[in-house]
Amino acid sequence: MLRIGRLAIAASFAMLLPITAPARKPLPAAKPTVMTLHRGQPGSVDLQTNASTGYTWKVHAPRGIAVTLDKTVPTRPGMAGAPSLVTYRIVGNKRGTYRVVFRYLRPWEGKAIRTLIYRVRIV
Repeated sequence: MLRIGRLAIAASFAMLLPITAPARKPLPAAKPTVMTLHRGQPGSVDLQTNASTGYTWKVHAPRGIAVTLDKTVPTRPGMAGAPSLVTYRIVGNKRGTYRVVFRYLRPWEGKAIRTLIYRVRIV
């Protein structure tokens, strides 16, 4: 019984590792997530980050769509080194389909350990 409890804890902890304690090996890019918005309508993307590790999300968005950091909320207030939840606001000014890329990296290293792609359709 005790072994199962340890395995469950280890498995749940391991699920947090790619974001909270990144490995050196980059993770494969996930399938694109599709989001449809009306022109001028805001959408949002929530991502977990941990600035204490030096990692941050870098966003690439083409012209016609604006992506801005809206807010950062600590997941465990008062706990040093704990991850935070960041919310990015997305607003399209021009109709079309856009590819927005979020890369999780240490800016001085330049190589992302995680890449998320959003296909944003503005109607």
